[in-house]
Amino acid sequence: MGNSSTAAVKGKEKALLKFTSEKMLSISNILFVPSLRRNLVSSTLLDITGLKIAEETGKVVIIRNGDFVGKGVS
Repeated sequence: MGNSSTAAVKGKEKALLKFTSEKMLSISNILFVPSLRRNLVSSTLLDITGLKIAEETGKVVIIRNGDFVGKGVS
């Protein structure tokens, strides 16, 4: 983590991200870390899966094959 501390991983699962566009994105190998207070998504790992990530002024836009998938807060 950013402060050099560690946290225990309690499991690995699959999750669906639901966006305001009503589209959903299935992500595999999600790490379950109960001690984290926020959900974290790695933009690098999303990029590897073929998604384009655009970040600007605290917002994130996700695009797949030129189609808008969703947006979030960075």
